[in-house]
Amino acid sequence: MQDIPRFADFNASSLRRTSSVEGEFPWRGQTVTLIRIDAKGIVTQATRITEKRATLAQTGPKDLVLAAWPGQWSQDVFLVDDLKAAREEIG
Repeated sequence: MQDIPRFADFNASSLRRTSSVEGEFPWRGQTVTLIRIDAKGIVTQATRITEKRATLAQTGPKDLVLAAWPGQWSQDVFLVDDLKAAREEIG
């Protein structure tokens, strides 16, 4: 396997942020998947509540967390920009 290049910071400026969703983001939804890329480049996904809870608990300040949520016509991907709110919603 080829090494993934390391980045000092991720630039996710082209993505919507979970905090921008009108109403509440459906953190507990079965169709919502969290994708975490940690500072070492390890990629994990979480689909179940327990997995999502563990993923958010393990997320550090240099990690990137994305949330994939099916839209009406395509898969939408959001930057998880408020970890505190996400952790509170997941429980």
